[in-house]
Amino acid sequence: SETQFPIRVLPFIANDLVIVLDKTAICQHLHEAYALTSKRERTFGVFIAGPSKTADIEQCLVVGAQGAMSLTVVLI
Repeated sequence: SETQFPIRVLPFIANDLVIVLDKTAICQHLHEAYALTSKRERTFGVFIAGPSKTADIEQCLVVGAQGAMSLTVVLI
């Protein structure tokens, strides 16, 4: 939400991202998560799948061009 990420770019520029998550908030299916976001008052949400990868024409692979290099999820 805006209160937890006042600067929306933070999850994408961090090298190591730690997310503290209420385990009762975990959805089994993606469509459940989309349904939850439409019921919230907040306008910000993000789905994090992992670091991006990109390669130039010379096949030089860069992992983590956008997004964190590591992700730790702490369930409470």
